[in-house]
Amino acid sequence: MLKKMNIKLLTLVATYLVVLLHTAAVPFSYFHLAWSVSVMYEALGRIAFPLFLLIAGYVSLNKNESLLSTLKTRVLDLVIPLVVWSVIYIIYNKQVNADTSPVSLLELLSTPAYPHMWFIYTMILLYLVTPLLNTFIQNGSQQRVNYTVTVWFVLASVYMLFDNVKANLLEGHAIPAPSNIDMVVYLSGFYIIGGVARRFDINPKVLISGIIFILSAVLTSVMTYSLSISTFAPNAIFLFYSAPTLVVVSLACFFMLLNAPFHYSKRAIRLIHGLSRLSLGIFFVHLMVLESLLHLLHIEFEGYSSALTIPAVALACFAISAAITWLLRQIPWVRRIT
Repeated sequence: MLKKMNIKLLTLVATYLVVLLHTAAVPFSYFHLAWSVSVMYEALGRIAFPLFLLIAGYVSLNKNESLLSTLKTRVLDLVIPLVVWSVIYIIYNKQVNADTSPVSLLELLSTPAYPHMWFIYTMILLYLVTPLLNTFIQNGSQQRVNYTVTVWFVLASVYMLFDNVKANLLEGHAIPAPSNIDMVVYLSGFYIIGGVARRFDINPKVLISGIIFILSAVLTSVMTYSLSISTFAPNAIFLFYSAPTLVVVSLACFFMLLNAPFHYSKRAIRLIHGLSRLSLGIFFVHLMVLESLLHLLHIEFEGYSSALTIPAVALACFAISAAITWLLRQIPWVRRIT
């Protein structure tokens, strides 16, 4: 029961961190007086998507599930909202952002209508292979599963980092944007680890997880800051979702909150249950809300007060997005997309 509540709490934390990431992305994109503050929040926000994958793996990779069942319950629950919100964001982009580029239905099969929706493509592809992963995790020995995770970490994390360092820092090339298939490969390890943690009942101590989380988050921020200063431009090599230190930050945060001995009041349980059901809708709608807030309020994050304003704006965006999602869910035929 406690872990069920902690998983719902983790879902809320990951949802807020997505909003925090996109809030911090604006001041992170250029140097200014308080740029170091945005680095800290950017590094923290980057664990949002790995957390979602760890949660999804923990929930999904624990039973033998047929492909037909997966298609009905998981894939369609993402495909339908993705289609509808893609149309909404195309209209929004043209009407509000005055985008004049033509819309290609064929291109939308591989390219999201708005940047943050890349993650939904990744989740759909991972859900399509969930029956295979379920069989492997449920029937494979811990030794084989550990070997698979190790190979993923070496190739998709360590080797990928060296490859990006070589291309960007030594050869001076821009790092190409990964395709949807690339992202599945880079991020699949988190999904598998989530299932492995439940299958083999992996429970690191909360204190140790907390210490590792703080140290690795600080290390990731310092490495990003130092590299960016030395290259005279913001550089996110160490902030890619499967970069080694970010893998450690994500796993430490996941196990820290998963195993935390929280004592939930009845009111807290109702609140967490209610908000966790809104997470998908918040994810889809929050960028429109955030861009509107930044435009209407003319918010800047260039002073050290951004240590407070970045998380405060993210929290306001989260709350407004949650309210919008709740209202949309009151309409029966709209509930399916939130």
